[in-house]
Amino acid sequence: GSTWTWVGGSDGHGQAAVYGTQGVPAAGNDPGARYGAASWVDASGNTWLFGGGTQIESQALGDLWKWDGTNWTWVNGANVPDQPGVYGTKGVPAPGNRPGARRNAVTWVDAGGRLWLFGGRGTPSYPSGNKMLNDLWTWDGTSWTWVGGSDVAFQPGVYGTKGTASPTNAPGARFWATTCSGPDGRVWLHGGFGIGAATGGQLNDLWS
Repeated sequence: GSTWTWVGGSDGHGQAAVYGTQGVPAAGNDPGARYGAASWVDASGNTWLFGGGTQIESQALGDLWKWDGTNWTWVNGANVPDQPGVYGTKGVPAPGNRPGARRNAVTWVDAGGRLWLFGGRGTPSYPSGNKMLNDLWTWDGTSWTWVGGSDVAFQPGVYGTKGTASPTNAPGARFWATTCSGPDGRVWLHGGFGIGAATGGQLNDLWS
């Protein structure tokens, strides 16, 4: 509320990640330098970090990290860039599921403490990175679940009728969007750079 404290990481730039052993916290672990990562705080106060971009412009990461206030833990995902997603069956959590590498996705946490991850720019279900995505995922602390959207990049939005909810509605692929959640648990998603009903560019559509 009044001063900053340097807590961890380097005072240089371009630092490589130190992954250590997956699932094992250690003082030497470090996610390394990245930009456009997604982050959130769970009900226990742990900070989570997913993906982001590297110093190579077209590369993205798909690793999931947890900061417990003392140490980093590499929890899930690959330790090399541009790995495709493993979608599994929509709506079914599985240990092998994982979102593809991406940057500039958006996240929020629901009333039950689950993370939600949407879109970004990266790699869908096949190894071809730097593409706009509209897939929706949840992380329950153990496994990823592909909940909505497509496992194929560059999907246009399905808008339906304004003000009317429908299971077939879906925001189009995008990155740099903004989200917030209200006290009733409803999530709001606005804009970004992506694909509207047909064409791409800067968006100002509002979804709940």
